[in-house]
Amino acid sequence: MIETKSAFISKIDGDALKVILKTNAYLTVSEYDELLGHYIKLIGRNENIKFLVVVQPGFKMEGQYASFFKNRYKTEFKKAEAYVIKNPPSKMMFKVGIKLVPHKYPVKLFDTEAEALTWLKAIDKH
Repeated sequence: MIETKSAFISKIDGDALKVILKTNAYLTVSEYDELLGHYIKLIGRNENIKFLVVVQPGFKMEGQYASFFKNRYKTEFKKAEAYVIKNPPSKMMFKVGIKLVPHKYPVKLFDTEAEALTWLKAIDKH
């Protein structure tokens, strides 16, 4: 597991990572830009990575969310993203963000980690 100021990142299996954005965390742009290096370190490659992202209550990001998703959000190395959002304001922000960013892979919001993990594991079985 890798810990940053705002997240815990761990390997689920050979092609999936779990990112827990900490309670009351404040994700800076520079920290976001460093996350890919952590992903590569844990998974061993920089492509086709599936993500389970858990957003804890009080999570915030540097700058405006819409601007972040339009201009900085990286998708080129992702295979799928499953989100579990544990606070209502962030849930709304992520719903909007998902619509703003063109994805070439499946993205879905879930109520529980178990549901999200089941969905991620089924991605390769289609």
